[in-house]
Amino acid sequence: MNTENQTKLIIISSPSGAGKTTLCKLLIKKIKNISLSVSYTSRNRRLNEIEGKDYFFITEKKFLKLKNKNFFIETAKNFNNYYGSPFNNIKLANKNNKLLLFDIDWKGARKIRKYYNKKNIIDFFILPPSKKELKNRLIKRGRDNKSDISLRLSYAIDEMKHYKEYKYVLINDKIHTTINQIKNILEYEHLFDHLEKHLNKKLKRIINS
Repeated sequence: MNTENQTKLIIISSPSGAGKTTLCKLLIKKIKNISLSVSYTSRNRRLNEIEGKDYFFITEKKFLKLKNKNFFIETAKNFNNYYGSPFNNIKLANKNNKLLLFDIDWKGARKIRKYYNKKNIIDFFILPPSKKELKNRLIKRGRDNKSDISLRLSYAIDEMKHYKEYKYVLINDKIHTTINQIKNILEYEHLFDHLEKHLNKKLKRIINS
């Protein structure tokens, strides 16, 4: 476990269709001192996706080669496509003194918690208002056929069981309300860190005086 890392790692996880990617994009716009940990993937690029902004798109062969070289903090295989977060993103965030935002699933979040001090991690699990609403959102996306939507719903129900592994759990009923909740929590965490550091300095002076 890395206890020296100073960058705050913000993790947002959710079942497919609950809105984590949209939330991440809005957070990037609303918070200046935050950057997205752009993942690598072996899946094909979708319409309007930008190389290096949404993902780094590589072949499955190259992905597995990088994985074998311990290039990634965490990897996952979802719907026959590989996804991975590179260690280098954290190094860059440290260098630039920025918060680092991860749009990953619960399995990836578990792996990051093993590598880094939990004091440096603020993790959120995003739930849909209901299973019915989740299904409606998946249909509205227009990406998947009926069998794919059924499969994603099945995975989503299993994923939702892992919400207890996260510090904060939010129900994404209205996207702008959820964004404001995340911002408020991040501000609270920042204030708490500041107060804790200030208190520790004062305690040292009292004890050592």
